[in-house]
Amino acid sequence: MKNILILQFKGWRLPEVAWLTFSIASITALSIYWGDTTIGIIAAVTGMAYTVLAGKGKVSCFLFGIVNTPLYAYIAFKSGYYGDFALNAYYFAMMFPGLAAWLKNTSTDCEEGIKRTKLSNKNRLILTVSCIAGIIPLWAALHFLGGARPFCDSATNVLSIAAMILTVRRAIEEWILWIIVNAIEVFMWYKAWSAGNGSISILLMWLLFLVNGIYLLSLWIRIDRKKIARRRW
Repeated sequence: MKNILILQFKGWRLPEVAWLTFSIASITALSIYWGDTTIGIIAAVTGMAYTVLAGKGKVSCFLFGIVNTPLYAYIAFKSGYYGDFALNAYYFAMMFPGLAAWLKNTSTDCEEGIKRTKLSNKNRLILTVSCIAGIIPLWAALHFLGGARPFCDSATNVLSIAAMILTVRRAIEEWILWIIVNAIEVFMWYKAWSAGNGSISILLMWLLFLVNGIYLLSLWIRIDRKKIARRRW
């Protein structure tokens, strides 16, 4: 356990530390300036910390996720995004098996953080078909319930469920799904904020998540290529 704790502080590059600091500081400062709620600020800050730490393969990410998910669920419910509300209840439940799985697969490589995996081409096809099959009926259900932007809400829910499963499995493909989810969420929360029914902190959080997801995908690809190169040698 001591070694796992030490690994949380190792393997960081200066730009990554600067990005995490900038993200949290900018979200906090701008949210206070725009008069956002304390719950919105805490949800945004813990959400950003979770994402960056998860991208670095640090098991401590789940501790921030346990705080973030119930707060985000509350904000989503108030904004009429019922799919997001239900999704974060699912996230909260997944934090615990995720933490257990990552603890069992911690890597001694400081940069890698955890032992990462990737899907076979067959599993990628199954994943794609499953996501499409899940989005359509959920879209219909959310439309029936009168939810805000039901197609976007259904897409983010289905893709996020799949991405969270891949997160627990430590699969590189999770970041492709998270990037798609982040882009849709930016659109949704911009519309909610423009209508005076959303949180500016959450909108900023999703914008930073989008940038962060692109960087983390490139990071995981680079680490995977290094592993392949080491095997060849």
